[in-house]
Amino acid sequence: MSPYENRIRSENFRRVGLISIVRPGKAADLDAATAAPDDTTKERWASLGLSNVSIHFQETKKSTFVFLFTEYAGSDPRDAAKLVQQDPWFAHLSDLLQAHPRGESGMDWLPMELINVIGPTLPEPSDGRAIERSGVMSGLTSDSELQYRTLHQTNWPGVVDQMARSHRRYWVTFLIELGEDIWLFTYSEYVGDDHAADDAATAADPVTQRWWKFTEPCLIPLTPGGENWTTMQTLMR
Repeated sequence: MSPYENRIRSENFRRVGLISIVRPGKAADLDAATAAPDDTTKERWASLGLSNVSIHFQETKKSTFVFLFTEYAGSDPRDAAKLVQQDPWFAHLSDLLQAHPRGESGMDWLPMELINVIGPTLPEPSDGRAIERSGVMSGLTSDSELQYRTLHQTNWPGVVDQMARSHRRYWVTFLIELGEDIWLFTYSEYVGDDHAADDAATAADPVTQRWWKFTEPCLIPLTPGGENWTTMQTLMR
């Protein structure tokens, strides 16, 4: 079985990535509409089986995407999407969102396909430091989809080890298409205190360098000549 299938069988929760699209002209309203949830809201989410919820958004030339990550104590990501849709905290966002064309009628959120999980490779900080949660996205060339999927079903151990040494404890990637375009959305957790040093250590690692020779040509930067992965704006973490 693949690593993905092994996780499904061995874990009692699902990692869920939901995608929505901001209505034209509404991107500026989205940040103001996503105030941090209070304790009552978080307790309600926990009672529904939703934990570790974070939301990120990114404008592109074609669409403005909203990426929601959550860990769901259930077996079907579609059920998680319905819980989000019905929750009062998310309901007030509906006027700003429109569903992916494949989305169910009346639903703002569509579950994406999970294609890669790395971690958590490190424990949560015990000294009170907050985990830095982020969303990043990239495009994927259509002719390299098979190669990219295959590589991420067999993550190289040396790459995973270096991510842990660089304090990147969690990396979960989802895939979705929109028309002819294929998009990758990744939820990431960082627990270090020196991004520049950790990123430099990753870039200098020989195993990671060899890995990137296979993976990086598969990606399409959001802006020509830009970085392959773009860090999204975090709305709520």
